[in-house]
Amino acid sequence: MAGRNKIYNEEEALDKAIKVFWEKGYDNASSRDLQKAMGIGMGSFYLAYKGGKQELFVKSMNRFFSVYPTYALSMLKTVENPIEVLRQYYYVMADEEGLFGQFGCYFSNAIIQVGDGELKGNAIGHITNIVRAFSTALLRASKAGIIHPKIPQELWDVYLLNLWTGLNTTKSIEKDTQKLKAFIDFSLRSFE
Repeated sequence: MAGRNKIYNEEEALDKAIKVFWEKGYDNASSRDLQKAMGIGMGSFYLAYKGGKQELFVKSMNRFFSVYPTYALSMLKTVENPIEVLRQYYYVMADEEGLFGQFGCYFSNAIIQVGDGELKGNAIGHITNIVRAFSTALLRASKAGIIHPKIPQELWDVYLLNLWTGLNTTKSIEKDTQKLKAFIDFSLRSFE
């Protein structure tokens, strides 16, 4: 007996699941919340995501990674001076009107909120990939003499990661976007 064909667009369904996970967090997003948002029934949900909510969350993180940082990561591969690309990336996190400003970083939230080691590891992997792309672009610019970093290269990943995760927490306390952007500018001066 052949299986039923999917009657929904998987990318659209994942985008809707991302919204639910982002707004409610992994633990507070029920399978029913996800099914309703995705527009699929319980049978289709468990047929598509045999691992249930956990499998869906992994797929949502992979989908998120394939959509949100893509433009910045592709820019970093070709731009001579990556500082402005990094600045704009961090500015998006600080913008209270955007999804990052409202709900925080999808990956940082997962690291903090999720107890499951596999899920946490997936989120850590995505953030690490982005931070390494930042560092690779900075190293290329440094070798070309375009930027003159003031901190040791072996600390770049930790520095950028700390700026990322620190900003994710700080913006919950400090609501003045201009102050947050000034902090980002000040932090990135360490690479100019």
